[in-house]
Amino acid sequence: MDTIDPKAEALNILRRNPLQAALTSNTIRGFHISKQFSDNSASITSLDYDPSGNKCITTSSDESLRIYDCVGGKRQQVLYSKKYGCNLAQFTSQAGCVAYASTKINDTIRYLSYDTNQYIRYFVGHSRRVTSLQRSPTAATVLSAALDGIVNVWDLGAVKPVSTVTPVGGVGERGIAAAFDPSGMVIAVAVGSAELQLYDVREVAKGPFKSQSVLGVAGHALVAGIRFVPPLGDHLLLAMTDGSCHLFDSFSLQHRASLRDPSTRGAVNGGNPVAANGTGGVDWALSQMQDAHLGQNVTVTPDGKTVVVGGQNGGISFWDISGCTGAEALDYSTPAFQPPVLAPDGVWNGSHDGPVGVCAFNPHIMECITGAQSLAIWTTPSSY
Repeated sequence: MDTIDPKAEALNILRRNPLQAALTSNTIRGFHISKQFSDNSASITSLDYDPSGNKCITTSSDESLRIYDCVGGKRQQVLYSKKYGCNLAQFTSQAGCVAYASTKINDTIRYLSYDTNQYIRYFVGHSRRVTSLQRSPTAATVLSAALDGIVNVWDLGAVKPVSTVTPVGGVGERGIAAAFDPSGMVIAVAVGSAELQLYDVREVAKGPFKSQSVLGVAGHALVAGIRFVPPLGDHLLLAMTDGSCHLFDSFSLQHRASLRDPSTRGAVNGGNPVAANGTGGVDWALSQMQDAHLGQNVTVTPDGKTVVVGGQNGGISFWDISGCTGAEALDYSTPAFQPPVLAPDGVWNGSHDGPVGVCAFNPHIMECITGAQSLAIWTTPSSY
């Protein structure tokens, strides 16, 4: 019988998935700021990596879009959208192109060639502010959700959406967020603090194939953002306007855990659904969601084991969620199951000088990028 060489087997594992194999708990704890940029004159509002992980793009309240070389740690390009503003920029499957949401004048999604600085197409279909924008992981489409209560899937080659989701029960003043799963075949929609709904991309007209009330979980907070946990998408993570995050099984939609950091707060007014003047409304919901950065300050490592969150105090906290998602996780199907409330496992050594509005872990490189007004690249000592 052939014997297995442990060193050779370890090398084989690293060759198959070097980043995920290297993401140990000690590695996560060792992240530090290796480079910092002070390019922006206002807060950074979104960040996205291109499919290769070699580039990232940011938007800012100073109405700039900035593209960075993640491998070399250099800024590559600066573009401006002074007339319409910009947020939620996403690289698309078409090389050299990004889509981003407008923040002024109208609610159009703009499709831009950053190589030529020319618009390719305008996606017109929302009548209120876009709160989620994401490229499909498998197709030449992008997904958008807006406070008009509509979720659209756009083909990059067409001006009209190829499909439209109108969440059951409506949105009103509750806020909305949406995301693709890793297969690109399922859309998860979070309606305010009320409900999670799952849709089959091929059959959105039939309504959600699964839904679950989350009123008892979210309390008075609104949803700020939603994402599927990589690499399999078997869990969902909701970022809330009170600064908390909640983990759900993406098949049963059962609540698995809550992540809370006692040292930070989310939106103003504690995420209370009634504004200070005693009224709510769509504009108030948008204000709450923006104060919580539309969930852009929450990211998950590529192995799906660690959640990293940028705080209102400028610090970066992290949670190990492997005990809630792995094979050894508690059996939440039993009546006695109570979802645990997890405190952070640690904080990174370093911070921004203001609220962290964006936090994104590179899917291919041992690197996390965070942004307040400055942009920080976090790596391990051996990364550069």
